[in-house]
Amino acid sequence: MSRLLAAAYGLVAGTLFGISVAMACATPHEAAMFDVAGLKSELMVTALTCDADAQYDAFVQRFRTILLADDQELAGYFLHIYGRAGQAAHDAYITNVANRMSEVGVSEGTDFCRHHLILFPEVLALGSPAKLALFAATRGYVEPIAPPSCAIIAADPRSTTARR
Repeated sequence: MSRLLAAAYGLVAGTLFGISVAMACATPHEAAMFDVAGLKSELMVTALTCDADAQYDAFVQRFRTILLADDQELAGYFLHIYGRAGQAAHDAYITNVANRMSEVGVSEGTDFCRHHLILFPEVLALGSPAKLALFAATRGYVEPIAPPSCAIIAADPRSTTARR
């Protein structure tokens, strides 16, 4: 393996490790962006796995404005936290969320589509884009990398971490 390739692997691994241990706490708005990213990933993997492209397209069309705004703000969050490595950290985060959802698909096997296709009518029935974040928050995603809530840190009397 060439030194350049080894250095590239080291940089990616270092970036991914840094994401998991160095994230700043998230405001409620930022936490909602992470929840929506998780829901979007779940719906994307469901569409790909269960032949539900039309439903996913309807979701994206219905919530295009909030999805684009959240994605830009999420990219800004990573840029703020990681500086020049922000884009790579954001890309790694999105990839890891999709990979985590794919792992759920593998673990659920043939039941995956039955469990997840029901999300499309539920999401599409939401009355407003503002309800999307509330719905996403109820899903209880176990994200591979996500910042702790600033509210939780502030409420913990043992916390010495300054709110960012």
